Amino acid sequence: MPESRPNASTPIDAQRIVDTLHEPLLVLDDALVVQQVNPAFHRAFSVPNEEAIGEVLYELGGGYFDRPALRESLARLREEREPFRDLELHLGDAHQQAGREGRRVLRVNGQMLSGDAEATERILLAVNDRTEQRRTEAKLRRHARKLEESNEDLEQFAYAASHDLQEPLRMVSSYLQLLERRYKEALDESAREFIEYAVDGAERMKTLIDGLLQYSRVGRKEGTFGRVDLGTIVDDVRADLARRIEELGGTVERTALPTTHGTAEQLRRLFQNLVDNALTYHGDAPPRVEISGRTTDADAAHVVVRDHGPGIPARAQDKVFRIFKQLDPHGTGHAGSGIGLALCKKIAERHGGRIWVESEPGEGAAFHVLLNLEAEGQP
Repeated sequence: MPESRPNASTPIDAQRIVDTLHEPLLVLDDALVVQQVNPAFHRAFSVPNEEAIGEVLYELGGGYFDRPALRESLARLREEREPFRDLELHLGDAHQQAGREGRRVLRVNGQMLSGDAEATERILLAVNDRTEQRRTEAKLRRHARKLEESNEDLEQFAYAASHDLQEPLRMVSSYLQLLERRYKEALDESAREFIEYAVDGAERMKTLIDGLLQYSRVGRKEGTFGRVDLGTIVDDVRADLARRIEELGGTVERTALPTTHGTAEQLRRLFQNLVDNALTYHGDAPPRVEISGRTTDADAAHVVVRDHGPGIPARAQDKVFRIFKQLDPHGTGHAGSGIGLALCKKIAERHGGRIWVESEPGEGAAFHVLLNLEAEGQP
């Protein structure tokens, strides 16, 4: 005799299916008396089956589900057959599960189960416990706030330290130069050379402090966000660097550039650093810098600052954006301050974007800047 197979009219063991679900479920009659629960409900609420079946919902577990919002939703469901989803219940101290801290958060879905000639209508409640998720989210928010406060403290310290160091450093440099002028005849060649080294060191320290001051200002949310024409920004940068470009016999050209959302002061500093960098590392030929831009399909401004210098080796392409990484990635003998490109990275990130470099040794470098066109939570 051939093996029998279930057909469309064969009943399905609904209880067995319900028992395998991880979400706590309750089936109620029209009087809100519990008719059926699944094992997930027992595990979640520690209510034995004999205590759940036949109990009115609002008395279950000592009044665990006796909440005004749930009463209102169930009344509408029974009277108007209007299902509800994601009803959030916050259970206070009187309804906490033993051994658990804080408030318990539940999300409840409810709908009618149609009856037939042999069965009356039932109400199905699905309960999703979001307590641990909410606790995790709260912890993450607390950690984020602490990290933000810590970063703000560090940025304020860097700002104060770099600001306060400027004056004593200026005095050191001024008095060394005064010493050289006043006692020039009495100093031998070695003494003058030592003073020259000291003045040069003071000037390099001043450059580092100025860069650190600019870097900390970005973190302190300097500048007002608004619409910024990047073409105007780049034109201003070219005007500021015009004398240097002329002395080097170089060119800085641009195509049409998009308008974006940001602070003009910081974006000007970003592109000034990139152009200045390209003018510094130009190789043997006069510097030639090309700036182009477009709007991407993802509503971002993509600007490329390209030079034709010696290029950057692959091993150095990530390091150039790290603060205080004083290295000569181009192999030209010019070591940077270690702040300029790190500052560019921080400005791009504050504008919801990013910066990266593509380069091959001997073929120049292309610095890519991606900026959001619209505001995304900036001040």
